[in-house]
Amino acid sequence: MKSNIGIAPQIRDMVKQRDKALSGDIVFSLTLEGDAPAAGTGFDAIPIRIAVEDAAGNVHDWFNKTITTTALAVTTVGDGAATQAPATTCVIENGVGEVVVTGTATWAEDDTFVVAIPDTTILGYTVAGNDITVTCTA
Repeated sequence: MKSNIGIAPQIRDMVKQRDKALSGDIVFSLTLEGDAPAAGTGFDAIPIRIAVEDAAGNVHDWFNKTITTTALAVTTVGDGAATQAPATTCVIENGVGEVVVTGTATWAEDDTFVVAIPDTTILGYTVAGNDITVTCTA
């Protein structure tokens, strides 16, 4: 008979999540927080949530580390430009972090920017990179 006497439920949950990660059940999730930017002259801060999760979408809340993000990729028909802050990293705390993208100059409908994470080593395993493409709306 298994017994968990004396082990706090939070610790048991954390150990279970780490066990999932050690078995390869760990992915990067990138999510647009809010609405995509509208076409026009620049756009204010657009937050992108970056999370370390299992395949079911549960956050690996034990994970705390600064990870690398790749250079921001921009495709525009006009002279739109974008900056990401922080520029090439994301601080992950309790499994979740955020980068913010700001646009300047002219952005047209269907112009895009891409935030990406390269393959990253976590607990000795390579976690596949991931990205998100955000498209300007009309």
